[in-house]
Amino acid sequence: MDAALLNRIKATLEKHSPEQIKYDCPKCEDRGYIFKIQDGYEVAVACECLEKKQSIEKMERSGLTEAFKQRTFKTFIVSNEWQLEAKAKAMDYSKNFKETKASLMLSGQPGSGKTHIGVATMLRLIENNTGCVYREYISMLTDLKQTSMDEEEYIRSLEKYINPPVLFLDDFLKGEPTVADRKHVYKIINTRYLKSMPMIISTEKSVKEILNWDEAIGSRLIEMCQGNVIEFPRGLENNYRLRGVI
Repeated sequence: MDAALLNRIKATLEKHSPEQIKYDCPKCEDRGYIFKIQDGYEVAVACECLEKKQSIEKMERSGLTEAFKQRTFKTFIVSNEWQLEAKAKAMDYSKNFKETKASLMLSGQPGSGKTHIGVATMLRLIENNTGCVYREYISMLTDLKQTSMDEEEYIRSLEKYINPPVLFLDDFLKGEPTVADRKHVYKIINTRYLKSMPMIISTEKSVKEILNWDEAIGSRLIEMCQGNVIEFPRGLENNYRLRGVI
């Protein structure tokens, strides 16, 4: 058979052959595991790409908007000493989290940057493959109140705030907390306290104000934090939203 005919047959076969599958991770072919021989047996071992995939999945389930996902430690602008100290403490907290499993409380006035620091901390934990969920305190209370008359629905609502490995509760005790609020909040805090499940809390209240509102709730939060409480200095000059206005 002449060379020209062979080349035409080869080209035809290549044209109609199945398209080669492209994998994001050729090493494990996107299975998340590779097989190795250990002690004479073939065993499945997690591929190095698995942790990254899990982190991405955890990010999608975090409850953060796209705008909030940009609030990293890198984008937190430091213009004075107390901001530098707050950022350093939060970074140390996230670095040591897997050993301590502690909670983090950020206390300060509106515009002090506590939510930004909290989100940056949460993002760092997710990067390290820790599941985190962001919830606004007011939205949580509304959800629990609306379902409180139906026991099954109420339990399902509670689980959304009890089950995440780390719960970021933003603007804790925002507004004027009521006696009814206390009942719902206690169930969340106490259950997570008993299960040693950490939280990130941002609040305009001081530690003393939280304790005065409810000592049982406040003391549990303080114990869970293991000293990881960041209190931002107060004063209109520390509200970044008012920069250039006052």
